[in-house]
Amino acid sequence: MALLGNLGTVRMIFHGLARLASPTGSLEGVSLFHQLGWAALGLVQVLFQHAHLPYGIGDWYWIPSRAISAPGDVEPITEFPFFTFLYADLHAHMIALGLTLLALAWALAVLVASWRRGVVTWSQRNEETTHDATTHDVTILLWGALVTGMLRATNTWDWPTYTALGMLAVGWAVWQRGRGLGIPARLGRALAAAAALFVAGMLVVAPYTHWYAQGYNKVHLWQGTRTPTSAYLVHWGLFLFVLVPWLLFETIAWLRAVPLLDGLRWWRRWRGRVGGAAATVAVVALGLTLWGVHIAWLVVPLAAWAGALLLRPDLPPGRRAALFLLGTGLTLTLVVEVVVLEGDIGRMNTVFKFYLQVWTLFAVSAAAAWGWLRDGRVLWRPRLWHGWVAGLALLVWGAALFPVLGGMAKVKDRMAPEAPHTLDGMAYMDHARYFDQNWDMDLSQDAAAIRWLREHVDGSPVIVEGNTVEYRWGSRYAIYTGLPSVVGWNWHQRQQRGVVTSPEWVTDRIAEVAEFYGTTDPQGALAFLRRYGVRYIIVGQLERAYYPGPGLDKFAEYNGYLWREVFRTGETVVYEVGER
Repeated sequence: MALLGNLGTVRMIFHGLARLASPTGSLEGVSLFHQLGWAALGLVQVLFQHAHLPYGIGDWYWIPSRAISAPGDVEPITEFPFFTFLYADLHAHMIALGLTLLALAWALAVLVASWRRGVVTWSQRNEETTHDATTHDVTILLWGALVTGMLRATNTWDWPTYTALGMLAVGWAVWQRGRGLGIPARLGRALAAAAALFVAGMLVVAPYTHWYAQGYNKVHLWQGTRTPTSAYLVHWGLFLFVLVPWLLFETIAWLRAVPLLDGLRWWRRWRGRVGGAAATVAVVALGLTLWGVHIAWLVVPLAAWAGALLLRPDLPPGRRAALFLLGTGLTLTLVVEVVVLEGDIGRMNTVFKFYLQVWTLFAVSAAAAWGWLRDGRVLWRPRLWHGWVAGLALLVWGAALFPVLGGMAKVKDRMAPEAPHTLDGMAYMDHARYFDQNWDMDLSQDAAAIRWLREHVDGSPVIVEGNTVEYRWGSRYAIYTGLPSVVGWNWHQRQQRGVVTSPEWVTDRIAEVAEFYGTTDPQGALAFLRRYGVRYIIVGQLERAYYPGPGLDKFAEYNGYLWREVFRTGETVVYEVGER
């Protein structure tokens, strides 16, 4: 699950070879046949002419995480765990990944325990056994509530999926153990247990949800570009190469287990309903495909196939669980083709968050399926088995290219190659330079000022520093010191505060920061400092780049009157505002 990537690196190499031989260097509108020919010519150039694939070092770890092209739209994110930890952007999905695995492990443990204890019916238990079992069950349920509930506070996207899986696991376990009771009683107990897990999970994070205002809580039909089948297979091909043969294997095993006469009688009884179900699946798949959901022809039948196998009466419990995880994953990949969360950037995060969940579900079910296929290989024809294993090995090799090529590229892609390899996240600043607004900034100056603030400033006084557009050097003092600033990232601040205030509350502050640095009026600058309770003013190379002009002269002119210089290195100065 965590040590492989998708097949995006393989596609990169293929496209790179084809682009080498392309007359224009582009593959847009070019047929696969022509691309294959160009790729062969490109391979000759690499082998004998020492040509290099047309990619920058960052492309090797970035492009595979954007497997779905979206002409005219924002590209969806198609992360997978190795990329998540390689890129190491401390977002909610990264923090929650361990919790999601724990939630899934807990749900499977509940099912395993119910299968092992299911031979004891309610009517067979004495009073002491029932008391001990009740205490044990309540403990297990509360543990599950803690895990699933914390997902809501950690990464809300994961909460519905894993809470639903947990509720189904608890409900099924209670249903199985209710043998000897009537159906209404069994169903009532199962629903009550599932509801108890949900309510307990809500109570776990009640203090959080009481004060939390969710900015985006609606979904809309998605009308933009959708996932091509080729891109779907690039991302999910390795898992499906294991899971689809396993579905076929389980189907054959079911058919072999049913005597011919029993099968004929069953078919006569149920053929109408089976035909109706098959027709429904076909209509849904066709309808979605005509609507533009390109993967529907593949995903809908596979999900229905997994669902049908769940109906097998004598299906071993572990296989039933794996089928359910597979069906859930397939359904989620289809859902993100149809709906999108309101406020998303295109469908970037909707695909991203659910695809990462599906990666976990597919990885667990595919690992189990591989074991069952291997154990049942005696039922395969030797040539077929060896051919399939060879194909699987080739795909695993292709998926393993990302950790090697992408991982090495990320290690080498550094702002300052001469910086030491260390766990100190600021070490690069002593060696790096950053170019913006026609300024070649020496980041060691900011590093020295940041270290001074961290060593000499107590508490959490407010600072003011230059503000830039996203993904640049702005907000660097707030980031590296943890001190509050007048305003942070424009977009993130508007996202996080959108429920309680208007976007202008953030954009007005950005304008005020620019006015503060640019004004020549000392009283106007002082009014700004008082309004926001600013204690420290940063005047570094970034501020000089973004707010050039006579406004910056006021800091030296009124030094010792309105503020005082407390640190200087090169062109970077920190001023402390006196209390007035």
